[in-house]
Amino acid sequence: MNTKKMILVTGSTGTFGSALLNNIQEKQLNNKAVSLDDFDWNKPQTFEKALEGIEKVFLISPPNFADFDRKVIPFIEEAKKAGVKFILLSTLFGTDKNSEGTFGKTEKIVVESGIKHTIIRPNFIFQNFINYDIEAIKSGSIYLPTKDSKTSYIDVNDVANASAIILENPEKHFNKAYTLTGSEALSHKVFAEIFSDVLGKEVVNIAPSNEEYKNTLISYNLPQDLVDFMGSLYAGIEADFFTSTTNDYELITGTKPTTAKEFIELNRSVFID
Repeated sequence: MNTKKMILVTGSTGTFGSALLNNIQEKQLNNKAVSLDDFDWNKPQTFEKALEGIEKVFLISPPNFADFDRKVIPFIEEAKKAGVKFILLSTLFGTDKNSEGTFGKTEKIVVESGIKHTIIRPNFIFQNFINYDIEAIKSGSIYLPTKDSKTSYIDVNDVANASAIILENPEKHFNKAYTLTGSEALSHKVFAEIFSDVLGKEVVNIAPSNEEYKNTLISYNLPQDLVDFMGSLYAGIEADFFTSTTNDYELITGTKPTTAKEFIELNRSVFID
């Protein structure tokens, strides 16, 4: 008889979800992570099968879903029917200050569902430099519309580590919300200096206007809704919305989060052309 507690990891092919799956496997937790290729937020008919035998859910809000809160409603109803005991919801840094946004509404839906839950709100992740800025960095620049504003980036593997710990012993974290950040807030000018030092070549910080940045994304044939979303996020950085740091990661894990220099050193080969 299989006594393993089943976890559904939504977004399992994305940066967050895949890191969490790896972390669960590395920790050899008494859980089985489930990811289904046929799970589709746009097809509520896939929810029932995905939730069969599931006790815990890692629920992540895809940033390109402007109406994610509406998509979550039938999922939560199906989770109740399936007997889900716990939901770990990942939204975004600052969601608690924007209750009328899609992520704020999503949090409200989960909180009011009656299912035990924990919410994590990660800040920007270091992996964005790999996912979105790798070619610019290889060419010797950081091209982001943030001027001298600072951000308390966190490593996605740290987010995954904290998430796995919460999923292992959720009762310690019931009905709590954590804001996950790195231990320091840095400007992209400072990031350029760290990249230069670690990579052994000059990396300069180029700070275009938000409009210039969005036009650049459009030239790469990115969809307009994603371009607008990225533009709004970086406008938030320029407005110093993402500068604060917390010790929530350390409270959960008992360890310090990865620093910018440690991340770049660990991924040095990725950034070398």
